[in-house]
Amino acid sequence: MQKEFLLPNGFKKVGWVLFATSVVMGIWSMALDFDFSQSKILSPLLFEGPLLNNYIVIGLWLGAIFVACSREKMEDEMIGRIRLNALLSGFYLQAVFIIAATFLMNSLDYLDIMVVNLATFPFIFVLTYCGMLWHTLKTFDHGE
Repeated sequence: MQKEFLLPNGFKKVGWVLFATSVVMGIWSMALDFDFSQSKILSPLLFEGPLLNNYIVIGLWLGAIFVACSREKMEDEMIGRIRLNALLSGFYLQAVFIIAATFLMNSLDYLDIMVVNLATFPFIFVLTYCGMLWHTLKTFDHGE
């Protein structure tokens, strides 16, 4: 039997908090061009400048790893297969996005697209994994 290196189930809750917080802060800082250093609530809690971007990226990736790589309460081969399929789907979609961006973007716009692409893989992976797992569990619940 092959040994799987998965995190305990408790990491999933921590992962969702990290992932959701990082997604919200990333969208807020990019789309609205929000300067967190001007916030009276968040400024004392966060370092300013490029370190905040690092916190967002690290939080996004750690959250995705904690969510997708922690054990389910009932872990079996089917859930392992779903996890692998979600990983492959995320990889394929990421490759399509990067190839399309390479052909369609030029100059500094390309750099902005690559920064967004840095976050798309864990986002797609977590959404695909949770969606496939939900669909499979829903199908089995109605079948029994």
